[in-house]
Amino acid sequence: MKKRLSNENEEVLRLFIVAAASVGAVLTTIFSLTHGIFEVFPFLYILPIILVVYFYPKRAVLFSLGISLVYICLVYLFEFTNPHLIAIATAWFAIFITIGVVASSYANQLIEERTRIRHILENSQDGIFCFDLESEQILEINPKCALWLKYDRAALIGRNLGSVWSEPAEREQFVARVRSGHQKQETEGIFRSKDGTLLRLVISAVLVSRDRVLCSAIDITGSKIVDEEIRKTLEDLEEQVRARTSHLEKINEELQAEILERRRFEQTILSRQEKDRRDSEDDE
Repeated sequence: MKKRLSNENEEVLRLFIVAAASVGAVLTTIFSLTHGIFEVFPFLYILPIILVVYFYPKRAVLFSLGISLVYICLVYLFEFTNPHLIAIATAWFAIFITIGVVASSYANQLIEERTRIRHILENSQDGIFCFDLESEQILEINPKCALWLKYDRAALIGRNLGSVWSEPAEREQFVARVRSGHQKQETEGIFRSKDGTLLRLVISAVLVSRDRVLCSAIDITGSKIVDEEIRKTLEDLEEQVRARTSHLEKINEELQAEILERRRFEQTILSRQEKDRRDSEDDE
């Protein structure tokens, strides 16, 4: 409720500022024209035009046209017999319209670009966050990244990056590379979620401007777990193969020993039979 009232008060304040600037310009014009002062009052119309461009960029062109018509009508009304002033007023009329159109177009482009960037932030499948390079304060974070960290998005904005990036050495090394303008501004970092769960994210600096760093984050925690399970499985298989191979080698050695023992036994039997045969022949 307080936020709603604050927004309403802010809207009233904006309208009051624009109205005061516009009324001030009109009253000053009337006073100047009735007292023969022709040099200053046209400049006063630039202020309300700029204010409307800032507060209401989509309505700035119509407002510029309206207040320019008021200006030139006042000049025609009070100084219609002064062709020199009429020519100057016509030139100022064109200037006011040009200022309104150009400034409004630029402001609308900025709004569209900001809307497009916010849409990307909110719908990106990757985590995205922005932090201040000097204070390392989180300036913006998209819902995806906040969901990974199990925080409310608003609760992370304004916090220090170190409160979620649990490894100071990794963070300091990454920030140092960004500050030095290093080409490869990417690192793996261990982040701690609100419930204490550790996440491994690949952090890449996408854009660095005015001490603000826009980063993308990819959660590789699951792939790391899968890789670890695969590695453990391969190690278990390798251990089983080694154990099986050792068992087969032992069986092979036992078989070879048994074969040798059988051959020695057969040789002994054959030798004894040969000896008995010779003894029998000698007896005959």
